[in-house]
Amino acid sequence: MIQKWLKAGVLEEGMRKQVEVGTVQGGSISPLLANIYLHYVLDLWAQQWRKQNDKGDVIIVRFADDFVVGFQYRHDAESFLAQMRERFAQFSLTLHKEKTRLIEFGRFAIQNRVISGEGKPETFDFLGFTHSRSLLRAMP
Repeated sequence: MIQKWLKAGVLEEGMRKQVEVGTVQGGSISPLLANIYLHYVLDLWAQQWRKQNDKGDVIIVRFADDFVVGFQYRHDAESFLAQMRERFAQFSLTLHKEKTRLIEFGRFAIQNRVISGEGKPETFDFLGFTHSRSLLRAMP
C-alpha cells in the first residue's frame, strides 16, 4: 500500500505527474509516513540523546515533520542541533535552512535580552501560530 502511495504521483491541471523521490507535499500519506519515519530518525534518537547529554530540561513537540525543541541551557541546544544535523544526514534528510535556528525563548528571555541590549525576543511560527514573548510583564 505504501509503495502505491509513493508512486501515485500528483495531479497538476488535470494531468498526472510522476514524483521521483519522497512523498507529495500535501498528500494524504505524507503526515503518516513522516510520523513513522521520524519516530525512528528523531524521536527514539532524541530520547537516547537526552539520557546521555543534556544537563537541563528538554521538551520536544512534533507534528508529522514539523517540530520544535526547547532546552533549558543554550549549550544543550547547540550540541543537540549539531548532532541532529549529523543524524539526519545519515538518512538523507536535511533541516530547512530558513526554519531552523536557535532563539532565546522562555521565562528569562525578556530579562536576558533587556540586560544584553538585544531588544524584543524573536518569534517563531509553528503549526500556523506565531509564538512570541512580550516585553510587558504579567501581573503577579
